[in-house]
Amino acid sequence: MWIDTHCHLDFIYENKLKDESLFDNSLLDFIICPSANHKSFNILKKLNHKNKSIVYAFGYHPLYLNELPENPIQYLENEILNSQPIAIGEIGLDFYLGHEEREKQKIIFRQQLELASKYKLPVILHVRSAIDDVLKILKNFPDVKGIAHAFNGSFQQAQQFINIGFKLGFGGAMTYSRAKKINRLALELPIESIVLETDAPDMKPAWVNAASQNHPNEIRGIAEFFAQLRNISVNDLSWQLKNNIADIFPDLGTAS
Repeated sequence: MWIDTHCHLDFIYENKLKDESLFDNSLLDFIICPSANHKSFNILKKLNHKNKSIVYAFGYHPLYLNELPENPIQYLENEILNSQPIAIGEIGLDFYLGHEEREKQKIIFRQQLELASKYKLPVILHVRSAIDDVLKILKNFPDVKGIAHAFNGSFQQAQQFINIGFKLGFGGAMTYSRAKKINRLALELPIESIVLETDAPDMKPAWVNAASQNHPNEIRGIAEFFAQLRNISVNDLSWQLKNNIADIFPDLGTAS
């Protein structure tokens, strides 16, 4: 059995791609679904109501800050109190395009970290082209732990995340032959610090063709690829990953 630590079922469900196979995840113990914005909150709660293996995190993705509700942090705090998400996410920084509202991203990121600290919740981080900035801000929140999703930084940056109690998420991107840097990271970083994810419907693994949609059940193939890369058995990997995830989400087994 497996846990997909990062999947956007709300995107799949809302973009007129409604598919009952989303609720037949026989390969998965849990699917952790972070939100992109407040519009996702109710969708994810509905998905959880249909299938308790679908659990959710609430937060404001750095690329969706133009869709914030009025009084966004109070809105998020009310959802935390009323809906009890297992984490705050997907939050963080994204400086990939080069013309983002960087200061606004940092302000909203810090405010969400304050909520994570206040309610003792882990976070699911988005760190694209902004890893050093994310790490700098995290130094002010030593009690906050979580996952750095889709990690693609340096070994030094990886070690900084590990040193402050974070796990690093790897998914379909590492399955491509050209992904030599991510392959090296996945091979050489401590296995105790790695979790696997699909990021469905994005970040398709190499075997999913362009016309098809990534799906959380692809976590099995991603795990088999990773096990082969690390030269360990799939069964041993399954237990290791469950222990890694339990470090961040100790109450996942009782999440509702």
